Amino acid sequence: MSIDFPYPIPSGWFPVVAGADLDAGAARRLQAFDRELVLFRTESGEAAVLDAYCPHLGAHLGVGGKVEGEALRCPFHGWRFGSDGGCLEVPYAKRIPPAARARSYPTCERNGFVWAWYDPDARAPFFDIPTIPQVGSPGWVETFRRTWRIRSQIQEMGENGADSAHFPAVHGSAAVPPSEAKNDGAHRRAIQYTEVDTSRGRAKNVIEVNSFGLGLGYTHFTGICETISLNCMLPIDAETTDLTVVFLQPAGTEDRGIARAICRDLERQVGEDIPIWEHKRYLKRPVLCDGDGPIADYRRWCLQFYPGFTDA
Repeated sequence: MSIDFPYPIPSGWFPVVAGADLDAGAARRLQAFDRELVLFRTESGEAAVLDAYCPHLGAHLGVGGKVEGEALRCPFHGWRFGSDGGCLEVPYAKRIPPAARARSYPTCERNGFVWAWYDPDARAPFFDIPTIPQVGSPGWVETFRRTWRIRSQIQEMGENGADSAHFPAVHGSAAVPPSEAKNDGAHRRAIQYTEVDTSRGRAKNVIEVNSFGLGLGYTHFTGICETISLNCMLPIDAETTDLTVVFLQPAGTEDRGIARAICRDLERQVGEDIPIWEHKRYLKRPVLCDGDGPIADYRRWCLQFYPGFTDA
């Protein structure tokens, strides 16, 4: 993990499960945000995330809890909780205690994932997850999906995109790619211009990265073979992050050699980054030079996701 990282788990939307992997009526244990949670889908299809432990006597709602209609029943004494965390029924009591509530986490379902909103102070969401038109489009197909569990903080991993100078040293790029970035609230848009060697000579690529908070990065590669990459990050605890990467390519191109090669190369680059992420030290005052990417700007942008912190 990155040593001496000064910030807590950030606020934001984070992917807790692929939507297709959570059936209606299913409930499961979920570890995220350095806490135990329960994830379930009601019979009508609404996904919900609650704190795991029943406020009655502490049973884990994700271990033996059952979905009944639009609610989740505790396996210990049968108390029933709605998707908002409120207790709907105590089967053997005439009165529901006013404090019978489990903390709930706002959810939305977009781009093939269920997203849960986390904020350390339980504030309401202050930005949204956009719908990415290529996901689910008949003109695009999914060509790759993989999840890594990485001993690093979510911001450290996201900083990789701003650190353009590491591409030649770590990934074998021909040169440090020129880059530019613009921030608009919780949305950050960055563009890099790269060159890659192919059997037909050197080809130019444009890489556009749109980040929405620290949980979703949507990368659009244009050049020799158009590719969409969804980089979805879930903080498991203060030292561990799950990174799920999904590649999409235009229908009809996915079987071309160059398309498969791009997927293999992007997967390779993640593998090259992981040892550095897991063993680096976070330097709050790094010694930067004029050839580095917009690292300081990226860190200032990240501050909005840490309530109470003002120093990047």
